[in-house]
Amino acid sequence: MFLFDSETLYNTRKLLTRINAGMLKKWISSIQLARDIWRRKLGLFLFDRAAEKFELKDDIKRIVLVRWDAKWGDSIVSSFVFREWRKAYPGIKIDVITTPNMSGLFKDYFSADHVYEVKKRPSYGELKILASEIGHVDLLVHLSKALKMKDLYFMSKVQANFIAGLDDQVKLVNLKLGRITKNKHFSDKYKMLLEHTGVQQVCADYIVPENESSAINVGQFLSAISGPLLVFNPYGSGGARQLSKSTISDIIETINSERGVVNIVLLTMPDKKDEVALICERYNNVHFYADSRSIYDSIEIMRQADYILSVDTATVHIATGLQKPLLALYNPDEENYKEWHPNNKLSDSIFAQKNNPPNINFFDKSSFKEKIPNLF
Repeated sequence: MFLFDSETLYNTRKLLTRINAGMLKKWISSIQLARDIWRRKLGLFLFDRAAEKFELKDDIKRIVLVRWDAKWGDSIVSSFVFREWRKAYPGIKIDVITTPNMSGLFKDYFSADHVYEVKKRPSYGELKILASEIGHVDLLVHLSKALKMKDLYFMSKVQANFIAGLDDQVKLVNLKLGRITKNKHFSDKYKMLLEHTGVQQVCADYIVPENESSAINVGQFLSAISGPLLVFNPYGSGGARQLSKSTISDIIETINSERGVVNIVLLTMPDKKDEVALICERYNNVHFYADSRSIYDSIEIMRQADYILSVDTATVHIATGLQKPLLALYNPDEENYKEWHPNNKLSDSIFAQKNNPPNINFFDKSSFKEKIPNLF
């Protein structure tokens, strides 16, 4: 007969719960994948059709970008297309389809002529109304790598001369960019799109928004901090890209030990403010902006930074746009890194070890220590 103390029993139950949760997550993911594959095949059967061969004969007068799945990072990476199209075609009209929370970015900072707002999961009826409202366009751009059934339905309803996309299997897509941009960074995919639409000598510098109100408020916050400034973002979207409290502390202590005096400002998320406040209490040189209200505040803090350290998330691309020295932490996903690495000569990267599920905390601490001189 084996006897276990209460701590061993607790840890065993915790491990079994984690294993069961992982198995359940895999099972659900496999069902969702099978469902998406079936829906895509049905969508191709019902809505896909042969389209006219892409051939640029006249100046492009109107482009509509489908960005209803857009996030901040990929929006920054693609931001230069607005500037470059306008340089090539001064009278062009560029419209965007996106969600309400992203509308302001495209309208106020990327100079979209009109933004069509849609909810995250629009119905087929809503998509039909949207297509009718949009009317005729010269070019519809939808750079999703695997178009879904609703995407196909919407594309079949829009009156577009041409459709640009990465999903070469779809016949509706007549400006096919999938094969020719495979394994390229997403900014290069957009450069290829620009070149195929007649834009020469493309400048792919990102547009990083400048918010006047945030600049004033952040300036007041940073005025109390003197000396070199490192901005550290430990939180990405999803648990796999978020550093734990203990890992954040380990990184701060390693930087303090190796670098010496440098002020560190931690970026945070609404549900992480209490955690960040506790971390800051432990160190004299670590701060955070407690009054932060939006990503524009974080951008302005980064604009004033001398160095940036970030997990794989939008701040990597913002740092690139600001041309800041950057050390980025990634999970070991080769395809993701090829397409979304920091497109920045001043950057370096560290990869976490393979783990199932992925976990950004499992990186080699000695490798991180070796990379610190490259950042500073």
